[in-house]
Amino acid sequence: MAQQRADGKFSNLGLRLKTAFIFLPPVLAAIYFGSPWFDLLIAAATGAMIWEWARLCRGGRFDLFGWFMEAGMVAALAALYFGSLRAAAAAVIAVAGAIVVTGLLRERRPSATLALGVVLTGLFCIAFLWLRNYPDDGRNLAIWLIGAVWLTDTGAYAAGKAIGGPRLAPRISPNKTWAGLAGGIMAALVWSAAWLGLTKGTGIWPSAAAGICIAVLAQTGDLSVSAVKRHFGVKDTSGLVPGHGGVLDRLDGMLLTGPATVIVMILANREVV
Repeated sequence: MAQQRADGKFSNLGLRLKTAFIFLPPVLAAIYFGSPWFDLLIAAATGAMIWEWARLCRGGRFDLFGWFMEAGMVAALAALYFGSLRAAAAAVIAVAGAIVVTGLLRERRPSATLALGVVLTGLFCIAFLWLRNYPDDGRNLAIWLIGAVWLTDTGAYAAGKAIGGPRLAPRISPNKTWAGLAGGIMAALVWSAAWLGLTKGTGIWPSAAAGICIAVLAQTGDLSVSAVKRHFGVKDTSGLVPGHGGVLDRLDGMLLTGPATVIVMILANREVV
């Protein structure tokens, strides 16, 4: 019986690992080689997340609002490549506002959740593209951040399943535990201390602090998407990624971490954007 319970706890782990082995090599290759492969990867992921978010908020339909959101992503990318990071962020905010206004005019109710999706996915897209193309250090920074988020998710999943214990946010995501949060933080902390120390010579305490912040933001992004799914009564955003649900289910931990990292870098380096 104990063996059966243990197998049940990790019944989805095998499928997750198989999916990871399929998706991980092309993702790592795109990160390593950079533009245009990384740009195409991020654009495709963002387009898929917008498709999922629009259908989530519109009862499974991809209608005018969905196309509006996709057009907003294209506008933000154009602003980033032909203008600046500031122009791209402004395009995202403008499209989000336009969606709210359109919702009021067409349906006499604000489309706030759709607008939130534009902001989260749009800023994710331009943040990761800006980060990977950062002069000299973009590749190492992208590897660190994506690795930290993935290890947060993996550490949280493993610790939560193995240890269990009190629930982190039972009304939003019943399967998440405080033990899982601690496991995710520890995994991101160790990774950050090792990678940032090796590639940038950053001290162990600043690196550890960065890992902790990324882990907390990743879990916050995860819970935010879970709250939206619970609001609309949906378990997964789609079935595009076996073992994980949708692309949004897999990348929800990156929605806040990418923009937050870019903001910190801009403030620290006084970048002109």
